[in-house]
Amino acid sequence: MQHIVSQEATKTTPVQVWSEGKLNTSKDSLVSEAAIEIVIEINDIQKKLGILLRTPGDDAELVTGWLLGEAIIQSNASILEIESSPERIVVTMDSDNFSLSDFQEREFPITSSCGLCGRETLDGLIIPSRLTISDERWVSPTVLVELPSLLTDSQDHFKTTGGLHACALFDYSGNLISVREDVGRHNALDKLIGSRLMADSLPAEKQILMLSGRIGYELIQKAALAGIPVIAGLGAPSSMAVDAARSAGLTLIGFLKSTRFNVYTGGWRVL
Repeated sequence: MQHIVSQEATKTTPVQVWSEGKLNTSKDSLVSEAAIEIVIEINDIQKKLGILLRTPGDDAELVTGWLLGEAIIQSNASILEIESSPERIVVTMDSDNFSLSDFQEREFPITSSCGLCGRETLDGLIIPSRLTISDERWVSPTVLVELPSLLTDSQDHFKTTGGLHACALFDYSGNLISVREDVGRHNALDKLIGSRLMADSLPAEKQILMLSGRIGYELIQKAALAGIPVIAGLGAPSSMAVDAARSAGLTLIGFLKSTRFNVYTGGWRVL
């Protein structure tokens, strides 16, 4: 099902455009970017985790996906309530399974491009995988090469701003399940994964995650924790992304175009 980003995701600004040898006054649509404070509450005691820069909208999904991506929660049952305002979001956690000491306080903004901000040790880079490994060949190349255009068609606000990252889940027949957009690629994926977790639809078995840009380690981390077996991107993966995908049993596809693609790991899933 396609998701429409709220109108607050964009803003209009006056702009001067130089074209055909002259400068004209016009208007341009910009991606909105704003800060939101993330607060955890347990037994009526609150603790600030940090400040996240994001495109406004889908904030409950964003923080839910972020908590999963940080391996803080494994299911939506860990969250009792989410109260959100434009500048602050409070997540009430299950006190039977969490205490405030479980949460690492971050003293700086978690920016829209931040995937590993606030990690104190490299041990935090080791992630568990929720993937089910089998010998089935599931993914058809003829479906994969259609995904870039399907992703573009689903990006409503990118068409007007040119400034939003997107990620989408497709089934193995190429049907769109869900899509999210944000100024930050990590945020877009957190919103997507958070929406699926809130719908009790994880792990995302036999689904393809399609990304609008390059593929870094942190996106592999989030996909593995969500149990997404196949990740494909328009851009290149990093060396850490390839290593992490291989370790997690993930199929990783880069430079996906209408005529070709590279399979870096997990080629056994591709027909």
